[in-house]
Amino acid sequence: MGSTEAIHKKNRRRQILITASVILVVLIAIALAVAPGIIKNYINKNGTELTGRRLSIEKLRYNYFTSTLSVSNAKMFEQNGTDIFVGFDSLLINLKPLRLLKNEFNVQQFKVVNLNAQVIQNDTVFNFADLIEFFAGEEEAATDTVTKESYKLNLNQIEIKNGQLSYTDQQLDHSIGMENISFLIPQIYWGGAESTADVAFNIGEGGSISSSFDYNSQTHEYAGEADFKNLNLDIIFPYIQQYMSFSDIEGLLDADIFFNGLVSDLNQFTLKGTAEVTDLVLDDQNNEKVLGVKHATADLIALKPLLYKAELGTVRLDQPYMNLVLIDSVFNLETLIIEQDEVQEVNQQEGESTPYDVFVNNFVIDSGLIDFSDQRLLEQFNYELSAVRVDMDSVSLSSDWLEINTTMKLNKRGNLEANLGVNPHDPFSHIELDYVLSDFQLPDVNIYSKHYMGLPILFGEMYYINKTTILDRQLESNNELLIRNVEMGRKTGGLYDIPIKLALFILKDINGDIKLDIPVNGDLSDPKTNINKIVWETFKGFMFKIVASPFKALGNLLGAQPDEIEEITLVYSDTTLTGKQRRSLDLLLELEKMKPELAIEMQYLNDRKLERIDAASQIVQDSYKEKHNNNPLTNQKEYLKYLQEESGRDSLVIQDYERLLAPEAAKDSVVQYREQQRLRMVKEYLYMQNDSTTIRVLDYDPENVLNIGSRPRFVISYKLAEDLPDAESGN
Repeated sequence: MGSTEAIHKKNRRRQILITASVILVVLIAIALAVAPGIIKNYINKNGTELTGRRLSIEKLRYNYFTSTLSVSNAKMFEQNGTDIFVGFDSLLINLKPLRLLKNEFNVQQFKVVNLNAQVIQNDTVFNFADLIEFFAGEEEAATDTVTKESYKLNLNQIEIKNGQLSYTDQQLDHSIGMENISFLIPQIYWGGAESTADVAFNIGEGGSISSSFDYNSQTHEYAGEADFKNLNLDIIFPYIQQYMSFSDIEGLLDADIFFNGLVSDLNQFTLKGTAEVTDLVLDDQNNEKVLGVKHATADLIALKPLLYKAELGTVRLDQPYMNLVLIDSVFNLETLIIEQDEVQEVNQQEGESTPYDVFVNNFVIDSGLIDFSDQRLLEQFNYELSAVRVDMDSVSLSSDWLEINTTMKLNKRGNLEANLGVNPHDPFSHIELDYVLSDFQLPDVNIYSKHYMGLPILFGEMYYINKTTILDRQLESNNELLIRNVEMGRKTGGLYDIPIKLALFILKDINGDIKLDIPVNGDLSDPKTNINKIVWETFKGFMFKIVASPFKALGNLLGAQPDEIEEITLVYSDTTLTGKQRRSLDLLLELEKMKPELAIEMQYLNDRKLERIDAASQIVQDSYKEKHNNNPLTNQKEYLKYLQEESGRDSLVIQDYERLLAPEAAKDSVVQYREQQRLRMVKEYLYMQNDSTTIRVLDYDPENVLNIGSRPRFVISYKLAEDLPDAESGN
């Protein structure tokens, strides 16, 4: 009986224990089942107390068997409680909770779908600043009360799909949006003496980024690598638009960047590696390509951004392109620049004026192309600079001397080789420029010639050697030109009336070559001084000087002295040409053959008042000879006595007696006869040597002021035959 009752009591206790256990399990199961809902509701109601922001979660589930947490349609709002700061459609976290016992936070999978976040900046304040302050306060409180052993962090399969991120600068009223952000990070491990993090993800359709990071908690040293593959450059386009108003950008970036540093000394942060850009194209506001490069590479030896230092190996641009257009005296690229006065003023106020010390071992441009267009003229001028090559060694922004070597093709035919040395900080304090132009085709600049001088260039080529020095703002430039076979059309209009055609024609040698040596000097210390104006005025003055005094150039062509073809002088008594006078006429005839397009004119000049004095002497002396059969020059005493008797006066000089005694009509007759003889013998000599000569001998012009004080002479001038009126074509 007692035994049965004991068994019965034992069974009852077992049933109670089982029932209690079942009830406990059911209660725990119910608690676990409803816990996510309770947690969700708690978060929705108390988000502000938990995070400082209103939170909203539509669904929250936890799989206790797989330790998987899933969250659906979650949002964190801005401080105003209305706008969304960050949100996502779904979040999946697969944990290994038992690893917490080993001080390791282990996540096997972390996946977010349709993440949407916005970052807003106003001046220096971001829309997440309050969150940093909120959690920073909690961390300080926790640090003050609890000290725990640090946890290792082991994150695996971190994935974001179809994410969206927007950035807005309220001061600039400018927004940048990134869509279709998707990436997968296989693992991030952090903890222990050596910590590593490896990241690899795609940026929408714009390329991929992979990165590794190592950190030593004992030495506090870190190092890593970032590898960019086919990164679409339109991702940086909004930043470029803050400085240049381009309408579009195309191109791909590949880069392999290594970095290292020391946590305790941020100045030790250093970057190095290589970067490569391909098929870069920048369009202006008319959607026309203005800048580009087929391939560009840069070797980054050491970049220390916090110390404002950068050293690069070789920077190379292959097939760069520039479309340079001049409109209303302003280049198109200038119009694309966005003024930065306000930004610079803010930076100066904030003390951000430290200049970068950039050093480049070698800078190379190869196979460059510049399309130049001048749209200021009635007719558009287009010119191409191709095969552009630039080579610079040891380039430094802090250096006071920069050397540049360049070569290029001029409109596919000419060549330019140039060496430039310059002080980049104050160019007019010191410049050394040497360049050589060869095979330059003059018809290429025909539009300028017609516009400014009214002269079309039919053909011709130029070789040009220039050596220019600017030292302490004093300009010295030597210019040697060789122009071959230049021919210009008839003058029609033009802004400037410069006799350049005649000057060049005069300067042509027997081979049709023109050799010029034009020095240019000027003081650039006056800020109003314009180098272009100095060069232009020097060139213009040189052309006028050649036309006004062409005798040296033509004399060199003939192998004669300049005065031999400048004028032919005579004495009053000349009745035949002297050998010197005939030589001058022969030289003119030879020049006529060499330059048939040149019109040669011989203007007869004479001061008739002076010659009337000589004519009076001749008349009176001839009368004395006839009466006394004696030479007055060898019998001056008798001649003087004769003059006194004939005039009835004394105390005069011989010349005054002669002027008094000679009849006025006779004096005029002698002067007129002599002039006729001079003109006749010159014209006859020219005709006898060449009966088809076009050399024009011009008669006496009483209105010509050059007659005053002049002895009998022929002043020679040179013009282009085409510039003479048709009526003046003969002698």
